[in-house]
Amino acid sequence: MLRCGLRVNEVSSLAWAALDFAQGTVRIDHSKGQVDRVVYLAPDVTKALLQWQRLQGTAPRYVFPSRVSRQGGLPLSVRQIQNCMTRYLKLAGISKPYSPHSLRHTFATQLLNAGASLEVVKELMGHRSLDVTLRYTQLYDRTKRAQYDQAMRQVATRQGLHER
Repeated sequence: MLRCGLRVNEVSSLAWAALDFAQGTVRIDHSKGQVDRVVYLAPDVTKALLQWQRLQGTAPRYVFPSRVSRQGGLPLSVRQIQNCMTRYLKLAGISKPYSPHSLRHTFATQLLNAGASLEVVKELMGHRSLDVTLRYTQLYDRTKRAQYDQAMRQVATRQGLHER
């Protein structure tokens, strides 16, 4: 969820067939608003998923199967994922109530502050409008300063060229 910007229900129903390790992609079909999209796998995520796949032994249909095994298994439910996150936060000593959805906000904010355009973040998030994406992101002060400084260097360079 954090590294791909997936919604909790997308993770819950994520099938191995949606992952293309050769291309480093995950295909999300019929997401919220019936938006289909492709998200990308960072190398560390690919490595972790391949290790997870090997640990599972028999090839289940879902990346995160529940312990219920009927007709090839069922995926973890959204509630089970939320409960796991709550448990892990408690084990980590974090008392602030985060949800799986907060990982999507972090994903969007990290991408934007790393230099990804708002349009790219919008597409990766599966949003239909930039306004929705803007609600997910927060520019860090250091990002604003770095972009301001870069723009001012370009302004100064252009002024220097025009004065000659």
